[in-house]
Order: sequence, then structure tokens, then C-alpha cells
Amino acid sequence: MPTTGIRVKPWNRVDAQVYTLASSDGARGNLNLCTYVTPVSMKPKRFIIGVYKGTKTLENLERNPVGILQYMAADQWEHVKLLGKKTGFTVDKITALGSDVEHVAGGLFRLRGVLAVLHLRFLERIDAGDHWAWLANVDAYENLREAESLTFSQLKERKLILV
Repeated sequence: MPTTGIRVKPWNRVDAQVYTLASSDGARGNLNLCTYVTPVSMKPKRFIIGVYKGTKTLENLERNPVGILQYMAADQWEHVKLLGKKTGFTVDKITALGSDVEHVAGGLFRLRGVLAVLHLRFLERIDAGDHWAWLANVDAYENLREAESLTFSQLKERKLILV
């Protein structure tokens, strides 16, 4: 494969917002890290969100197809190891986060200090390899605070993810 000496894969060169997605099986809530997120429609406002196969989040969305997509702030980077490297099958992330989360409704929790939230209704999914690409409708949204966004580049700089 031709190369110019640039070692990073092209899809990892573009900086992107880091999110956490709240899901619930109807009783027990979970949060996970999301970086595969993109808006795909203006009216109605819809996003496609990549959800890793075999996760608690995927199981929750199959049972209860609603969630809260949360725009993480740069000062929330310390949550990345819990949200992105631990599984909700063995770790109760809501309990682990303690006072850093607040209950919203229906077993869904919001991470305190996020920039904004989107209340989503998941419509359908496409097998995308190791992830499911879920189409989600934005039913409501809320801007919560002004601050620097947590980005993919910041995760790389802190060596929280390998690219």
C-alpha cells in the first residue's frame, strides 16, 4: 500500500467530539464512550451512532431503544477509562461514577458537567462489522454549559486510546 510516511490511519487524522451514551434496560442504567457518531439528517434531526457489538449498551438498546447522547467536556477526560475500557456487564458504572451522575428518567443517567445532551429514540440498525450503526432520531436536546470539548486528539495525547 502506498504511503507518504504518515503513520496514522486516515480515519484517525480528523479530530472529533467524544460522547458518552446513556442507555438502560428499563431498570439499570449504563454509560459508555462513543466516538463513532455523525449527524445524517437536518429534518428530522437524526444521527448514526456506532455501538460496539457484545456490549451492555447494545443489549440495553435492543431492550429499550432510547438513550441520551452526551457531549463530553475536556475536563471530563478522567471518566474515559471507566466509560470506554470497562464493560457494563461486570461494572456498575452508575455506582462507580457516584455523584458525577444524575438520574434523568427511565433508568437513564446524565454525566454531570457535559456540554449538551440529545435525547434519542433509536430506529433501526445496520451491521457495520464490529459495530452496529444505529439510526437515531433526536427527540429533544439541551445545551448545558460552555467549555472546551473532549476530543479524539485529546484522548490520543493522553494515551487513553491507541491509533
